[in-house]
Amino acid sequence: MDVGLAFVLATLALGVMAVARGRVTKEVVDATYRAYRILNHGIFVMLVVFFLAGDRITWANCLSGLAWRAWLLLYVLPDWFTAIRRNATN
Repeated sequence: MDVGLAFVLATLALGVMAVARGRVTKEVVDATYRAYRILNHGIFVMLVVFFLAGDRITWANCLSGLAWRAWLLLYVLPDWFTAIRRNATN
């Protein structure tokens, strides 16, 4: 299940990048920066989860998967915004 979900996520990210290729504008970059400032609070939430439930979660098994998925989603965020704006204007 985990590997299948990772494959779907990676395929979706590549698809969004292909749709928005070369169309990222200054407005999208600014909106992405604002979203990054809000989404960075997720790091603090994960830190609280680690402190509260750290002994009940096997971090060695899930931390690397959470980290690369979060990185991928944030890396593709400008392309997401571009693709969403493109679809909204059509």
